[in-house]
Amino acid sequence: MGRAGCPLRGLPLLLLALTACPGCLAGVQIWVPAQVEVLLGSQGTIPCTHHVTGSSDTRLVEWFITDRDGKRHRVAYSEGGRGAVDQGTEYSGRVYMDPDLSLVLPKADVSDERAFSCQVTAGAAGSAEGIAQLRVYEPPKALELTRNSGILSVTEPTVSEIATCSSRNANPAPTISWLKDGALLDVPTERNDDMYMVSRTVKEASGLQSVSSTLYLRPSKADKDAQFHCMVQYQLPQGQVGNATSERFTLVLHYFTENVEFVLESPPVIKEGDDVRLRCQGDGKPEPEYIFYHVQGSQSVELAAKPDGVLVLPSVSRANSGTYRCQVLDFDSPPEVQLEKEVVIHVNYLDPLTLHPGRRVTVPLGGDITLSCSGQGSQPPRLLWRKGKEHLADGGSHTLHSAAYHMAGAYTCEASVPSVPGLQRDETVEVIVEGKPELDERPTQLQVVAEGEHIRLNCSARGYPEPQLSWSLPGVKPVASRAGGRVRSEVTLEVTAALAKAGVWCQARNALGEARQHFTLEIVGGPEPQAGSSTAVVAVVVCVLLLLLIVGFFYCMQRRGHLRCGAQEKRSLTPKEGGAEDPAVELKTDRRNEQTGLLSLSSGGGGSDGAPEC
Repeated sequence: MGRAGCPLRGLPLLLLALTACPGCLAGVQIWVPAQVEVLLGSQGTIPCTHHVTGSSDTRLVEWFITDRDGKRHRVAYSEGGRGAVDQGTEYSGRVYMDPDLSLVLPKADVSDERAFSCQVTAGAAGSAEGIAQLRVYEPPKALELTRNSGILSVTEPTVSEIATCSSRNANPAPTISWLKDGALLDVPTERNDDMYMVSRTVKEASGLQSVSSTLYLRPSKADKDAQFHCMVQYQLPQGQVGNATSERFTLVLHYFTENVEFVLESPPVIKEGDDVRLRCQGDGKPEPEYIFYHVQGSQSVELAAKPDGVLVLPSVSRANSGTYRCQVLDFDSPPEVQLEKEVVIHVNYLDPLTLHPGRRVTVPLGGDITLSCSGQGSQPPRLLWRKGKEHLADGGSHTLHSAAYHMAGAYTCEASVPSVPGLQRDETVEVIVEGKPELDERPTQLQVVAEGEHIRLNCSARGYPEPQLSWSLPGVKPVASRAGGRVRSEVTLEVTAALAKAGVWCQARNALGEARQHFTLEIVGGPEPQAGSSTAVVAVVVCVLLLLLIVGFFYCMQRRGHLRCGAQEKRSLTPKEGGAEDPAVELKTDRRNEQTGLLSLSSGGGGSDGAPEC
């Protein structure tokens, strides 16, 4: 604000010049905003609102800047309501005045961040001046983080450089802060032996500013899993604040071992043949070296040195039972830290089974035998007997009573320790039943339709020693086979009457005896019938022919009129007196016979009583 003859700056809006300068009769009122904010490259408009009282003379509106040397330069003006730009200044061609007499910068630059003065002169009314500060904002480019990827020792007495965070080409200069596990670190800027940061600000040739911050820290073991990152904050128009964060990172620390863990990883229960895995783990960084020992009495046998801390014992036996020791090699650890740990493992086992009377036994047919087995191990085993998949008995013995051939075969004794899954052994006994041959039962009475047919006979037997099969027919060629402890013989024969009469014998023989099986054959039919059957057939045929002749005779007599049939009457088929020597046949009929007799008679005829003819 200002008045004619006494210009004043920074006073409240729209104060009258008369109020500022009592006694003045005319004056100029002016308002210019104290600060105008604009983004870099955007249009900036600085308004200059004014009011003149007490005079109607032509007024002059001028815009001024002050250079670094403190000299004042006009850059634009308006007289009589028409704006113009001064030539020969740094704003020639870069600014113009709009119809409201505001100064317009079409494309604001960082160098435009300065004070602009608007002065209004109105003749006798005097003049007034207002000043506006133009602020130009630019967000920074992408945040850059450079971390220390080396190994940092927690035993160092001083700080180490952790990381540097950079934010470039911003206006005004941004601020950088550091965070650990998401919490803001209160980092001082003064150097010390624990933590501080060093910040630098560089003004680029473009006028924009670049800022960097380097964090220094003396790490501890508690920082081994901590996540660090940096955050940049920058100002924007209208009091807004923007921010950006870097990626998170962890420190690679070198710290001594304080604790050692030595455990059995697998399996929890060990048996002979297992692969055993032991893991030793120290909490130092970098990973220390591990040395393993098998403690045998007062001596320790070194097994191996493992950088990963894993010891594998392949296919262990009972000799691998005992104490194992892990030693951690970390020379930075203080003397009071225990760097050795021990683990005791126990390998379960089963000894081979003992069989009685042996692996191969012979029992006579019909005899008894007891099979037994025994075993020892790290724990008493459970014993049972099986034949194939059939569970026969629990315990170490099993008795076969009245041995039969089907009892022969393999008997298995199994030993197991239920508390140790997979720990088991088995042994097999071959039982042989010895005796004379036994022939398998099968149909022995066979029928054929006729001579000349072929028939197949099977004979099978079992016994020990293995029997030999033979047939009672010389010259036949049997087909022999063996299966399931049996021997089998098969022959194919042509049936004859002599063979049917004699039958066929199959014989099984071994050193202890023999057995026979008799096959009988019956011919139930054929192309040549027997004598009795032929006589019966001839008799049947003669009877049928006689019956047909009788029926034909009566039929012919009826057709010639010699027979008449009436209701409830008898008729003679011969002359009354003259032919006594001729046989006479009486025929008795009734209504039912007329309708349903052997012959169906027609209704025509010459009788006086109207009876039908027969």
